[in-house]
Amino acid sequence: MHPEQVSRLVAASVMPVVVISAAALLCLAFYNRLAALVLRLRAVQRERLELQDRLERLTAADNEKNMSLRYTCILESLADQSVSILRRARLIRGTLMSLLACIGLLVACSLMNGLTVIWPAAVAGAVACFVGGMLLLLLGIACAMLELKAALSPAELEIGVVSELTGSSAHVPDALHPASGELRIA
Repeated sequence: MHPEQVSRLVAASVMPVVVISAAALLCLAFYNRLAALVLRLRAVQRERLELQDRLERLTAADNEKNMSLRYTCILESLADQSVSILRRARLIRGTLMSLLACIGLLVACSLMNGLTVIWPAAVAGAVACFVGGMLLLLLGIACAMLELKAALSPAELEIGVVSELTGSSAHVPDALHPASGELRIA
């Protein structure tokens, strides 16, 4: 094998490794994000249980103060937030599954690149693994973007309920369109 061929082989084997490194860093960030969402979901569930207990212990005097209506409204809001948080957690899970599959295909690509030294036909498999890995990386990024788009919905729900219960209107910055969660540049 000529030195020029060895150089090309090493270069071809290194490219997937660079993408593997980037995907691994993304995985680290999304594992942390998923852990935070799971903790938040558990906290919301505990809050729902505590509020349900308070609702069941209300006295007639409390009912006259509309506490029952207030607790019920908050419980509904927490249930909606739970659904939203769970949807986001599923998107992050999809992101992680795509990124991990991407890493797997790129590792296979690197191995097949090395095999081309003794089996030149392995180049077709290496190319297929590389293209598949890149498509999975793109899918992971799409899932991450969808999760990011939904990131503010639990907070917006809570702002709406608290504003309604307190009789005050919360000021949402003009740059944020509350109905769609889209950022508008002024």
